[in-house]
Amino acid sequence: MQAEALTLREAPDWAGAAQLLIDGCAHADGAAERIELLERLCDALGDQLYPAFLKVLCVVATHGTDAAQAAVAQALVDGLASGRVPSGRRPAWGAPPSWTGGGPAGRGGQALGPVEYLCAWYVQAEGPVADRREAFSASLGKLLGLLSRSQRAREGYAARLCMVADDPIGGALSRDTRAGLRALAQAWQDGSAYTLTAATQAFMAAVAGGPGQGAGAPTSAPGRPAAPASGGCHGTGRSPWGRCG
Repeated sequence: MQAEALTLREAPDWAGAAQLLIDGCAHADGAAERIELLERLCDALGDQLYPAFLKVLCVVATHGTDAAQAAVAQALVDGLASGRVPSGRRPAWGAPPSWTGGGPAGRGGQALGPVEYLCAWYVQAEGPVADRREAFSASLGKLLGLLSRSQRAREGYAARLCMVADDPIGGALSRDTRAGLRALAQAWQDGSAYTLTAATQAFMAAVAGGPGQGAGAPTSAPGRPAAPASGGCHGTGRSPWGRCG
């Protein structure tokens, strides 16, 4: 039975949502229950609000204790191990701006996990490059940092990125984006601040000057859903979930 679609308040309680996610992951009865928790959450949010899930992950990465981050990272490990990474859908590369997604699984677009979804947004979005770069760097660093809490999560997700990079069939990612994911995975050797920065820069260098960095890229980056209440970034060319943390 598909979960009822959710909507966000005008001023979402990101800290409260992060705490609920942490509690659910920490007190779940085994891997199957943790995986189901993440899947039900993403199904309820739908594709339009999937960026809200990324925002919550970033809040956990920024403000969560070591134990809290480890609990959420373990849930992501479980999803990786079972091939059930919590995912959202983006339009195929070159799809018209009117593509809205939001449908049930299997309806349009390619399912992307948190890291590759964020990378696809960065390449596809239009607007001031400096704003997009700043928001992307901060958000990706936090996602990679959270995943690096577990060696299995880091290694498993790096392998996933290489797999996604080698598969052009889905169509949601451009050739430059897939090359960037491969560069990111290769640079992501551990969870140190230096390596997280290097991995982020490796992706950005790989896609710099590509077709997604100017005219011709789809413009359908998610909008209001995950914009923070306190005047964070939103709108074309800016982070759809605001500055994480």
